[in-house]
Amino acid sequence: MSDGPDAGGGGGGDPDAAVDPARPDAGAVEEAADPSKPGPWPVGVRTIELVDIARNRSLPIDVWYPALEDGEPNVYELPPIASIETAARRNATPAPGAPRPLILFSHGYGGVRFQSYFLTEQLASHGFVVASPDHPGNTLFDAFTGGDEAAAQSAIDRPLDMLAVLDHLTASSFTPIDPDRVGITGHSFGGWTSFETARRDDRLRVVFPMAPGFRNGARPDMVAELDRPVCIFGGSVDDTTPFDTDQLAPYELAATPKYLIQITGAGHLDFSNLCEIPIAALFVDDGCDPASIEPADVQSRVSTLATAFALRYLAGDEQYDAYLAPDYVNGLGKLEYWSEPE
Repeated sequence: MSDGPDAGGGGGGDPDAAVDPARPDAGAVEEAADPSKPGPWPVGVRTIELVDIARNRSLPIDVWYPALEDGEPNVYELPPIASIETAARRNATPAPGAPRPLILFSHGYGGVRFQSYFLTEQLASHGFVVASPDHPGNTLFDAFTGGDEAAAQSAIDRPLDMLAVLDHLTASSFTPIDPDRVGITGHSFGGWTSFETARRDDRLRVVFPMAPGFRNGARPDMVAELDRPVCIFGGSVDDTTPFDTDQLAPYELAATPKYLIQITGAGHLDFSNLCEIPIAALFVDDGCDPASIEPADVQSRVSTLATAFALRYLAGDEQYDAYLAPDYVNGLGKLEYWSEPE
C-alpha cells in the first residue's frame, strides 16, 4: 500500500491523482480515486472497548482508518473457529490530516463486528474512519442462545449501541472525526439497525445497508421518514431477507436521492466475509454458493458502489456521480439497478 494521499489510482487520467474526502474541497481535485480499487491510504485497524455506563453494557469496537505504513500484521480472531489475515495493519499510526468522515457499521444477526471487512477496509482506504461494535447477546458466539427473546432485546439494544459508538468517537477519537459527515451501514439485522438509528438521529447523513431485514415489528415505511440519501443492496436469491419485501419495498418509499442494487445470484451471507468461515453456514444456509455467484463478485460490486455512494454523498464529491450513473453500474454486470438521484 501507499504511504500518503497522493499515491492512489484514479478512474482514468493521472494515476497519481486522488481525492481526500477528509478535505472540505475534496471535489476540487482533478481526478476521483477509482472506487473499484483500494484507495490511496494504507488501512489501520484497532480494537477499543466502550463501556456504556448508563446501560452497564460493554462494547468491543473495531475501528478502521487511514494510516501510516507501520503497525503489525492484522488477524481477525474467532477462537477456536477461524483466524483471518488481511492487508490492514493492526494498531497502525493514524494518517495526519483534517477531521475525517465517519461511517458506522452494524453486524448481522449472529454476526461479528469484522464480519464484512471487505467493505470496512475498502472504505478506510478511501479516507473514511469506520467503526463497528459487537452487539452483545446477538453475536456469532451467542447464536445458539436466546431465540426470539434475544432477537427482540437486540432490536432494543442495537440502535443504542450505535449511538453510543457515535457519541464516543466524535468526542474522544484517537483520529479526528468530522461530526457533520457521519453515515451508517450494516448487514441484515444490522441493515435494519442502520435505518432505525438514522431515523432516531439526524447526525447520520447517509444510509447504505446490505440485505436489510424488517422483522420484530419493523416496517419498510420507516424508510419514508428519512429525508437523506439512501442506497440499498440486496441479493436475487436471498431467502433470509427477500429482495421484493425487504429491499425493493423500502426503496420505493424512500425520498430521493436513492439507489437500489440487486446482485444477481447473491444470497444472504454473500454480503459478508462469513463465507470464509464454514461454520457460519450452520447458522444461515443462504449464500456462499459459487455455483450461483462467487462471494468475491458480490463483494466487489458492493464495495465499489458503496464507496462511490459514500464519496458522493458523505464526502460531497460530485465526481462520483459518474460511478453511480446507470451506464457505469450496469456495466459491472451481474446486477439490476434502480436510481433516482433527484
